[in-house]
Amino acid sequence: MRIERHEVEPAAVAGVLNGFAERIARDVRAVEQGPRPADGWRLVAESLLGYAAARSVAHPGLTDRDARSAVESAAAAAVGSVALASGRGGGFRIGYTGSVIGDPPDSGDGPGPGLGPGPGLGPGLGPGRPAAARPGVWLTAFLLSYIAGTADEHGPLFVATAAPLAGHEARPDVALAHALLIHVHGHTEGGPEARPGPERARLIAALCDRLDPDPALGRQYRAALVTLRALAADDEAGFARALAAQLLEHRAVEASYASPTLAGLLPLEAIALAAMAVRWKGWVPAVESAYLPYGPVSGFRPRRGRVEAYGRDKCSDAVAALAAGPLVVDRPEHPYARNEDISAFEDYLGRELARFRDPREHPAEAAQALKHLTHGFLSVFLHRVAADASGRHPGLPGVLRIAAEAGAGAFRLARAPEGSELPVTVAGTTRLLPARPDAAGEPGFWKQAVALALVTGDRAALAACVLVEPGVFTEEDPVTTVAAYGAALHDYLRGADPVPAMDRALASGGYDPHHWPAPPVVLLSQVVEGDREGFALALADTLEAHRERHAPGDRAETNHAVLDLDALALVCHVRRMGWRVPVSSPYLPERVLDLGARLDG
Repeated sequence: MRIERHEVEPAAVAGVLNGFAERIARDVRAVEQGPRPADGWRLVAESLLGYAAARSVAHPGLTDRDARSAVESAAAAAVGSVALASGRGGGFRIGYTGSVIGDPPDSGDGPGPGLGPGPGLGPGLGPGRPAAARPGVWLTAFLLSYIAGTADEHGPLFVATAAPLAGHEARPDVALAHALLIHVHGHTEGGPEARPGPERARLIAALCDRLDPDPALGRQYRAALVTLRALAADDEAGFARALAAQLLEHRAVEASYASPTLAGLLPLEAIALAAMAVRWKGWVPAVESAYLPYGPVSGFRPRRGRVEAYGRDKCSDAVAALAAGPLVVDRPEHPYARNEDISAFEDYLGRELARFRDPREHPAEAAQALKHLTHGFLSVFLHRVAADASGRHPGLPGVLRIAAEAGAGAFRLARAPEGSELPVTVAGTTRLLPARPDAAGEPGFWKQAVALALVTGDRAALAACVLVEPGVFTEEDPVTTVAAYGAALHDYLRGADPVPAMDRALASGGYDPHHWPAPPVVLLSQVVEGDREGFALALADTLEAHRERHAPGDRAETNHAVLDLDALALVCHVRRMGWRVPVSSPYLPERVLDLGARLDG
């Protein structure tokens, strides 16, 4: 069964999406400095959820990293708000902005308001007990937390801050809160822990039977209770019927408004209940609807890639798509494209290069400048290809060559005997520079220098990087993914057996405390295997992963977002070997690919 979502005015969607990263950063700073952080974080959670809803209009699956970051951050903000309002400490990380909800100030928020109209619904739960959260606020935090996968972690907080059931059994919102505590945590108010299975189902059914008979009271919560009752009873067919009825009820409520809401595009009760069915019971959703986006329902389980390591387990649909024509990976517009003027930065780099060329500049200072020149000219390159994805800017070859030569020069100095001097050439100027064991340093810089050498096709620069000792990749314990990737690429380029190092890189699990851009490990494994088809499939996966990785918040505005330098380098390398790469993308500027068509001496 398919249930269509209600529609929202395009202007409302655009108003949320445009400038959201800057706006939410300002809101977070205001909350951090404001007098009532609990209320502030609740509003931040609403903004993040609204942003996810707005994104779902164009991306109904919400499977990308930006959507996941927004939903998980909304959950952290909502739970943090409940914790602060109850007088508990913070420590909840808002990943979208990198903020952490701190402890409540001594004179800050007291307990929040009670549950609403009705006797005995004050803020406290008794002497020494945390304050009860309003049912709607509590339910939003709980449901978001479950969707984000943190409900177990915050179980004690939810138990302590749930509205009291005694005396309020007829209220659908209070009943739903306690039904969720029974189903997820086995918690019963004033009773022993309920065992999974029939006991929990019986308790939830009893809550449903005690509701106020007025069907207009708490319609959304009442519908959710019917769905949860079927779920707890292990009634898959009944669950499907109830979930469909719940979504139809939700859509009808939204349609009754003069302006249907944006937040209503993501009904948390239905999403969380569908998630419980999928994650706990393995049920395939019988209801197809954009109200139930794949990402939040599945726990943001990544969709299967087109190919696994070494060309294994290729997706037949992806292979068929590749046979039909080039795979296409789009790139969102980068802010650099709207601000092409980097003349001031180029002037600064020109002065730095002039200092390197100046014979009066102390050799030690010139040696120290090599890494800076590498990073600086790489930044100019990224800015230029952000503005023109074809890479036609006439200055690009020279910019890339300087970056490659400077990076390679740093590694020449790093492996030279202490006390020696050797010539280093950058931009046509050769300087006699002293050996510097610390001139290159970490594997992340080696990875960058090698990538520049492969993109430019500079044989001398590549040799300077390949001749480093293998030990440079094993100095850290545990070995990072970047170092493991570097070791595999190093073995491959120097003609050693790369498979053992490649296996270690594949098993490294993405560990990197230095936050270097993640290397394309699976893509490199296709090169090691010599699988041309697998390389094209893995390249499309790699570029899509790069796009998603740099989507959340202000990550989209960093220079790393412009392209995946490591992937570009591998493409240049295999093209040089005669491979055809049937992938089309602004992440692969054609004129740049042609720069590395051959290795120059």
